[in-house]
Amino acid sequence: MYWWLGITAMIIAALAYGYWDHTIQSRNLTAIFARLSAKYGGDVKGSTLLILPQFRFELHGRRFLITAMPTSGQATAGTTGYTGPFTFVNLELPFDTAQKIQIVRNAGIVDQVVATLSLKQVTVGDEDFDKAFRLRGSDCKFAAILLDETVRQRLLNSHLPSLDIRVDGNKISVHMNGFAKTQFEIEELIEIAILIADRYPIGIVS
Repeated sequence: MYWWLGITAMIIAALAYGYWDHTIQSRNLTAIFARLSAKYGGDVKGSTLLILPQFRFELHGRRFLITAMPTSGQATAGTTGYTGPFTFVNLELPFDTAQKIQIVRNAGIVDQVVATLSLKQVTVGDEDFDKAFRLRGSDCKFAAILLDETVRQRLLNSHLPSLDIRVDGNKISVHMNGFAKTQFEIEELIEIAILIADRYPIGIVS
C-alpha cells in the first residue's frame, strides 16, 4: 500500500546525491580551471544545474574547450560510446583534413562496436603500441603520419588509466574516463591534443 513512499524516497535520495556530486565536481573543476586560466588565459564559465564548468582558451590559432560530463555526451563532446562520467579536451584547428581517426586504450564494448561500424582497423607497425591501443581510421597513411614515434611513445607513457583520442576533420578530442581530480590530468590531456595537432600540417602536405 505504501510502496510508492519507498520509490519516492529512493528518487529523492538519488536526486540529492546527484546534486551533491555535481556540486563537488563543479567546485573542483572551477578551481583547476582558474589555475589553468592564469597559465593560458581564456575564460572560465561557471556551472549550472545541468552543465559542469567549462574552460575555453586560444593558443597559436587553436581553440580549446575543456569540461566534463556525467554521462554519454555526443552533442557536446562529439563522440558516442561513453556510459559514465568523463573529462575531455576539444581542440579546433583553423583548417580541415577530412580525415577521421580513433585511438583508444581500454576500449569498452560500445566504443568498439561504434568504431567498427564507422572506421576500419589500422596498425602502425609498432608491436607495443598496436597491443596497447585500438586504432581505427579512414586513411592508414594519415594515421601513420599523426602517430609518429614521439606521439606513440608519449601515449604509451601516459599516466592516465584510459584514453580515447578522436580526430575528425579540424577537431581533436582527447578523453579520459571519470572526472579529472587534478590539474596534472587535464594538463596531460592538453599536452596530448597539442602533440597530435602539431602533426596536422605534415599530414596535409603529404
